[in-house]
Amino acid sequence: MEKTTQLVLIRHGETTMIADNRIHGHLDAPLSESGVRDARKTAEYFRGQRFDALYASSLGRAMSTASIIGEAIQLQPIPVDGLRERYYGLLEGKPMNLFEPDGSGPWYLRPYVYLALGLTGESEQHVARRAVRSIEELLSKHQGERIMAVVHWGMLGVLSQYFQGKDIYAWRTIGPWTACGISEFHAIDGRWRVVRLNDGKHLI
Repeated sequence: MEKTTQLVLIRHGETTMIADNRIHGHLDAPLSESGVRDARKTAEYFRGQRFDALYASSLGRAMSTASIIGEAIQLQPIPVDGLRERYYGLLEGKPMNLFEPDGSGPWYLRPYVYLALGLTGESEQHVARRAVRSIEELLSKHQGERIMAVVHWGMLGVLSQYFQGKDIYAWRTIGPWTACGISEFHAIDGRWRVVRLNDGKHLI
């Protein structure tokens, strides 16, 4: 009988930019006090559990979260560039209430948002393909094992759709995703099933 492959995805902790309601993308910021606290709660939740590998987006906020969790599960996080958040180009660092990439900000700024994304940002389709390619590469190395990856909002949108057999290009409509929330997927006889999605009970 084929062994079950288990994947646990964690969204990184809150950062100072998130607390300030600014667009991250590839820009980085340290974890906020709340982000550190939630990362530590997540670490305590997993303490003593066995994982075969710990991966994280190579961006600092994901690596910082993964390092805190890694101390509890006795693994060093391995950075993966392909699991980075979407690159938002000129929108990065801008106030989210004015320049929300989905165009939900003020109508008079929407032409700038769409132009900035189109000329300087990463397309939604490229993000989706990058996320799936990266996670497939990791899973191919760990068949029948239990691994963890600390990722971002966008990655969770894509990958949750992928493991449910749904449209990966609809990832922008999926969420919200709790900072340090847990999502878990198991492959049994080659078919993936959702064990939990955006579980934040350990943070209460």
